[in-house]
Amino acid sequence: MSTNRRTLALRAFLAALVVAMGVLWVYAFFLAPSGNPDRLEDRAWAAAAEVRCARALDEVALLPTAASAPDPATRADDLDDATAVVRAMVDDLAALGGGAGDDRDLVAHWLADWEVYVADRLAHAERLRSEGDVKPLLTALPSGAGSVLERMNGFARVNDMESCLDPGDM
Repeated sequence: MSTNRRTLALRAFLAALVVAMGVLWVYAFFLAPSGNPDRLEDRAWAAAAEVRCARALDEVALLPTAASAPDPATRADDLDDATAVVRAMVDDLAALGGGAGDDRDLVAHWLADWEVYVADRLAHAERLRSEGDVKPLLTALPSGAGSVLERMNGFARVNDMESCLDPGDM
């Protein structure tokens, strides 16, 4: 290949690269969907969930705190009582109707994370009974980057459902 042909090929490649980058930025700024992909379209569902979660938090707040438990077994019993409240809340959230197809999928994934969290709470209570004073073990994400709890709480924050964060009582 002669020098002129190489120069022409290089210029064509660079021109195509510049055009491709321009198309990418036009798409990113003007055509791509904006906002967080975890944000629910049905704000009424999020509002109803917030109300239900707030009620659960109020119920959990009436229960004894972990610091007030005289021993790990009592703490486990108190945790079981709080987990029953959380379990009822998750069941009620699953029964809430409404939402678009995409919203239903997002909520289903979020509720699946809650199911894992409830299982983690139950396992922690059993460990308190069998091993004594131990720290809770929370399920990690399959990628290893964080926990199910972090993803669950992130979804609640994105959707303005602050009462739907984990109760923080473990």
